[in-house]
Amino acid sequence: MSDDNKIRITLDDLNSAEVDRKLQQQSALNRATVHYQQQTPLPGNSGVVKSGSLWRHSLVYMTLFGFLGGLCAWIPGEAVWQVMNFPENQARRINQDLEKLREEVDKGDLPENLVPSRLEQLREKYPYGTYAALITDQTLTEAERDQPLAQLFEDWELFTKIASMFLLTVAGISIAFFLSIADGVMGRNLRDVMINGAIGLCLGLVGGILVALTVDSIYHGLSGGSSDIGMGQQIFARAVAWAFLGIFLAVAPGIAMRSSKKLIIGLCGGGIGGLVGGVLFDPVVLLTGSDWMSRLVGLTSIGAVAGLATGLIENVAKTGWLKVTEGLIAGKQFILYKNPTRIGSSPQCEIYLFKDPRIAPHHAAIHRTPHGFEIQDLQSSGGTLVNGSPVHRTRLRHLDQVHIGGTTFLFQEKQNTSPSLS
Repeated sequence: MSDDNKIRITLDDLNSAEVDRKLQQQSALNRATVHYQQQTPLPGNSGVVKSGSLWRHSLVYMTLFGFLGGLCAWIPGEAVWQVMNFPENQARRINQDLEKLREEVDKGDLPENLVPSRLEQLREKYPYGTYAALITDQTLTEAERDQPLAQLFEDWELFTKIASMFLLTVAGISIAFFLSIADGVMGRNLRDVMINGAIGLCLGLVGGILVALTVDSIYHGLSGGSSDIGMGQQIFARAVAWAFLGIFLAVAPGIAMRSSKKLIIGLCGGGIGGLVGGVLFDPVVLLTGSDWMSRLVGLTSIGAVAGLATGLIENVAKTGWLKVTEGLIAGKQFILYKNPTRIGSSPQCEIYLFKDPRIAPHHAAIHRTPHGFEIQDLQSSGGTLVNGSPVHRTRLRHLDQVHIGGTTFLFQEKQNTSPSLS
């Protein structure tokens, strides 16, 4: 190529307003292209949900998962309770029948000579009841009944303790497990479900066993079960004992995340759940006359209130969070506990965005600094947008829109926040 055909650019040309204008247009075009690619739905995913979903709000799903945990604990727990307490329950029915018999005799409706035949009918009604045989045998003196009856009462007390230990242990395992997996299930993160679920199972098992071994001491130490105390003191004694169980129920996510703030929130939420479940137990017995109903209400209340309280405390205590306003998990809220909080398509990320090939395994990270929150693009590809503009690392401000792949977040922050506990 001859010198006459070469393109010559002078320093004045580079600094001209026309060149600056062309570069700005090209830059704007590139940003618009990236933004369009980020927002274009993937094939087969045109029905991306916009706005929030009540179902994905932590107050709703934590309450529901806690309730399911209590219900799943009550079903096997009640079955074992009924089997282990069958002899004692049968004795109560026998005593009721005997009381009716005495009333008939006292009123003169039943002649004395017919009493032995009625007692025989009672023994036939409960053919396998040792208690029925002893209490209706008129040939035995009171002293002769005392020893075998005392042995029966001792056996029944042992059966009740075993049933109570089983019920509380199952309650701890089931409720802790359901509360622990709630976030992972709603975020469709199998890894979190498995890790948090395993920790929840272990903590629930430990908590249930500890409570089962100590609840009687706590309960009776506060005069619970005594006939000479009022309903208020009885409710207080049971509520304190059940609150001890509650503190083990919602702490698994905090341990898994190594976040002291999340751990404290779980402790408080679980404790409140146990307290409320204990408060409801005795009034339900009084109103319905049904032990099984009180156990059902008590266990489901522990789970549901523990979940609700955890969600409420979490929302009050949060300082910065992202809410998904567009995407497959629209409505889901991610509180920024970890520093940094990673966003990507890997299940190891705290914010897991799945089924989107435009998102890298570790796509972006949000850092907590003394001045607030900053978002960093980990790919250096312009694939992280804040308010429509590609960023490398920038300070996030309240109500900023963050776009990553097909997901849009609304960043929210409380003012005058301090560094988080992690």
